[in-house]
Amino acid sequence: MRVVIAPDKLKGTYSADQAAQALARGWESRRQDDLRLVPLADGGEGTAAALLAARGGTWRVAPAHDARGRPVEARYADLGGGQAALDVAEACGMWRVADLAPDPLESTSLGAGELIGRAIGDGCTRIIVGVGGTATTDGGAGLRQGLGSVPEGVSLVAALDVDNPLLGATGAAAVYGPQKGASPRQVAELERRLAALQLTSAGRPGAGAGGGIGAMLMELGAEAVPGARLVLDEVGFDRALAGADLCITGEGRIDAQTLRGKVVSAVAQRCRSGGVTCIAVGGIVEVEAAAALAELGTDTLQQGDLEAAGAELAARLLGGGRL
Repeated sequence: MRVVIAPDKLKGTYSADQAAQALARGWESRRQDDLRLVPLADGGEGTAAALLAARGGTWRVAPAHDARGRPVEARYADLGGGQAALDVAEACGMWRVADLAPDPLESTSLGAGELIGRAIGDGCTRIIVGVGGTATTDGGAGLRQGLGSVPEGVSLVAALDVDNPLLGATGAAAVYGPQKGASPRQVAELERRLAALQLTSAGRPGAGAGGGIGAMLMELGAEAVPGARLVLDEVGFDRALAGADLCITGEGRIDAQTLRGKVVSAVAQRCRSGGVTCIAVGGIVEVEAAAALAELGTDTLQQGDLEAAGAELAARLLGGGRL
C-alpha cells in the first residue's frame, strides 16, 4: 500500500517536515507500507523549506533586519540553476519579534527586501517569495526600500497564503492588524497609510498578504500565485500522488480559512481529481470546515498529537475499519 503524507506545519508545534515525520512514525508503529513524505506549505512560513526539501539545494545566510530594525542573520534557499526561495517571515516574521511588545505602527518589512536583494546579488534570477507570517502591515514599503528596483532579467514569484485585498473590511489592516497587536485606532492609522501608498494592485486577491507585501510585490512586477498551489506544483505533488492508495494531510486548525486555498483544501482537491482517498488531521477541526471537506471526499480527524494520529489511522485500516 502506498501512502502519501503531505501536511502543512502546525504552527508552534511542528514544522511541516516534523509533522510528516510524526505521522509516519505513528503509522509505522502499527503497520509497514510504502510511505512517501511530502512536507508542504501555503506561502507562509516553511515555504522555502518545503521547496528545498523537495528539490534539493543549499541554505544561504545573509544579513538583514527584523521587523523592529534589529540586525539578524536570515536565510534563503538556493535551489540551483539560478532559482531561489525565501520566506519574508525569515526576516520580518512574528517569531523574530516575539520577545518585544507589539508595535504595529513601527514594524517594517525592510529585511524582506534586503533578503530578496541578497538572493539577486548572489546571481539568482527566479525567486519564489513566501509572503505570509509577517509582523508588519506597511504595505511592503520597507521591502521596496530594502530591495530597490528589480533588475532586468530577474523574475519574482509571490506565493500568497491568503486572498485578501489590501484595503477595506477584508484588507490587511482590518483583518490581520489586530492579530499583530494593533488597537482599533492603530488599525485605522494603518489603513490610512496603506491607502496613501496608492498601489494599483491594492484590489487584487492576495494584495493584503504579508501585511500588504503581496500588493508591493505585484507592483514590482511579481507573478502572484496562490501559495499552496505553487508549492504543490513545485514539489511535484501530483507525481507523488500518482498510484497512491491514501493521502494524509493536515494543519494546526482546520477552519474557514482552510477553505480559502490553504494546504489541506488544495490537497483535498488534488486527491479528488486523482481518485485518491484523503484524510485531513488537525489539532482543531471546526464542524463547518469538516463538512465542506467531506463534500470534496476528504474525512477529518481532530488530533494534535500527530504520532498518535498516524497510529490511529493505521490501526483503523489494520482492523478493517473506515479511515
